[in-house]
Amino acid sequence: MSCFALTVLSYIRILATVVQIRSAAGCRKAFSTCSPHLGMVLLFYGTCSSAYMRPTTRYSPLEGRLAAVFYSILIPTLNPLIYSLRNQDTKRALRKLYLQCLS
Repeated sequence: MSCFALTVLSYIRILATVVQIRSAAGCRKAFSTCSPHLGMVLLFYGTCSSAYMRPTTRYSPLEGRLAAVFYSILIPTLNPLIYSLRNQDTKRALRKLYLQCLS
């Protein structure tokens, strides 16, 4: 829980700092920088909490394994992809690939 508390405190500090930015462009840039990381942190802590804070009466070994695979393998695998989406070349390549799959 200490890691979670430190993460929450750091995001509170970041949010307080971003709110003090005067320009709209600066605010937008700061939020676009922080939002991918925040999304990954929420996914990670969400799956961890669903795996470990489940009542014992509703425990399913399969669901526990699925949650463990999700937060230990899937989320770290998605990290580079999500952070690379800030790159315009990556966005264009993914858009082109998506359009090719549709046709």
